[in-house]
Amino acid sequence: MTGRIRNEFGINWWSKKWNNAISSFTISSRIDKGREYARAGNVLSMRVSKGEIEAEVQGGSPTPYRVNMEIDVFSKEQWKNIMNIMAQKAIFCAMILNGEMPENIEEAFKEAGVSLFPKKQIHLITECSCPDSANPCKHIAAVHYMLGLEFDNDPFVILKLRGMEKEEFLKALRVLRSGNESEQVKRKVRKQLKSKKTIQDLKREFASFKEMDEDIFDMPFSYVTPEVKHGVIKTLGIPDFCTSEDEFVHKMRMAYTNAEEETRKYLMEK
Repeated sequence: MTGRIRNEFGINWWSKKWNNAISSFTISSRIDKGREYARAGNVLSMRVSKGEIEAEVQGGSPTPYRVNMEIDVFSKEQWKNIMNIMAQKAIFCAMILNGEMPENIEEAFKEAGVSLFPKKQIHLITECSCPDSANPCKHIAAVHYMLGLEFDNDPFVILKLRGMEKEEFLKALRVLRSGNESEQVKRKVRKQLKSKKTIQDLKREFASFKEMDEDIFDMPFSYVTPEVKHGVIKTLGIPDFCTSEDEFVHKMRMAYTNAEEETRKYLMEK
């Protein structure tokens, strides 16, 4: 992303978290100058790949300066631990699959023994071809702010920097989440089979049944709108037997919406 910008750099929490890093890495005068450079469109180009950011920034010299940033990518084993932890948290999965970044997502990374955001300057190696001896310099600071905007457009860029592409991440999360839910269903069925009653058991219960307790009819009910709309669909993805993704999503969303509306009407009538 390049060009002149008028608004502040990064409006979401994850963008601000990244931008705060530069504030702790360098002196304020270079931060301010870097912000001015970013606003003026001096960041001519920027390429984000796994573990690296490469950019060109126009400074006082006719030739643009080259800025390079490097950050450690997580190993396969680390990502496996992170994904397994995330798959256990339903709200994480629903929000992520909806393109949102949960504000407490760092807990999953911390539990896996890693940090999503750089905590110290040594965790983010930066260099610039300009003659300024300070590191980070104003050109590096400008790239930091542009990254904040990039993160606003797509929070998964942060994960890409740490070594996981967006589609790869979402696919793995769907598979893990689907597997967890399938196992829960299996456990429930096994439990039901173990406690399955015989015909004789049911006959005895029916014979001793008198009437339903009035308290059952007076039981209080409440309805809370889900935090994430159609969360189950977004979590599990499209089943293999569906030939049309658009048709499946449309029908399922209609079914969920109708069920939600009927539940709300029923509770309002009580």
